[in-house]
Amino acid sequence: MGRHYKSKGSLINGILRLALLAVLSFALLFLFCKLYPEKFSPSVVSRVENISAAAGRLGSKAVSFFSLDKDDQKVISGTKPQEEKEVPPVESKDVTSEKEVPPKEVLDPRPILAIVVDDGGNTLDMAKKVASFDLPMTWAILPYTKYAGETAAIAGKTGIPYLLHLPMQAEIDKDPKEYLVGEGMDRNRIRDVTVKALNSLPSPIGINNHRGSLATSKWDIMVPIIDVLKERELLFLDSRTSGKSVAYDVAKAAGITALRNRGFLDGTPDKDSIKARFDQVVKTTLKRGDMIVICHFRPATLLFLEKLNKEYTKLPVRLVTLPEMAEMLVTNEDEEL
Repeated sequence: MGRHYKSKGSLINGILRLALLAVLSFALLFLFCKLYPEKFSPSVVSRVENISAAAGRLGSKAVSFFSLDKDDQKVISGTKPQEEKEVPPVESKDVTSEKEVPPKEVLDPRPILAIVVDDGGNTLDMAKKVASFDLPMTWAILPYTKYAGETAAIAGKTGIPYLLHLPMQAEIDKDPKEYLVGEGMDRNRIRDVTVKALNSLPSPIGINNHRGSLATSKWDIMVPIIDVLKERELLFLDSRTSGKSVAYDVAKAAGITALRNRGFLDGTPDKDSIKARFDQVVKTTLKRGDMIVICHFRPATLLFLEKLNKEYTKLPVRLVTLPEMAEMLVTNEDEEL
């Protein structure tokens, strides 16, 4: 194989030398004719000039042919392999660099705390002020109050979820005018009252009880209310105004979203007392992992919420709305199962 390659190269080199020698000879002859024209006839000079030019062209072709590499020779002989198709470059706008790849969503690991602001509907100015805050919260609006509809409209416009704050009979209630649901009412009556109250507001996310220490302790009173919520796929928050309450258990038994209040922030109407109570709630939330607390549309509470609005992002717990909490709790239950 090596000898064959060497002999082939020697042949090519010999041909090249002959071609160059011929070109050089005719070039010298042409030069001689130009220097001594009197010794040659004009026709001879013209022929030598033509031959010299042709020899030059032939020599150039010979050199270019024999200096081609193997792939170029295949092109001339028609045996070159099919060329690879060029792939057009991708425009930069279609290329996503590593820095541009959106990072995976990072879940906030902090425990979650939901604040419910109760007794909405009695004052419009406070509702407008609280609605201007950025902190996540949920409202509870009393039906048939003077500003119930307008308060619900403010909540809807600002994206604040709200509950129907349904009045229920407390242990101390003797006058039926103090509540909408209580003892002595049959199942159909309780159902009708609940439906009417829900329909009085545009889009409540569910119900929590206003007072109701007696009503929430009775299965026969709570079942019709929970049945309505189940039909409408709404949630129930047990305000837990009594340790005897069975409302949460009834809701869980019916298979609807059920939540429980764990404490009241503004039992003492003083912003410093409310702040101290809130600090305790935060510590408990850190231990429990989740917690719901209730406060009210009151002047001292408004001052506390106003201050909290400026600081809540720095808390060791994460503030959420009730729908957000319900979704996260359901997800956690599914993962545990």
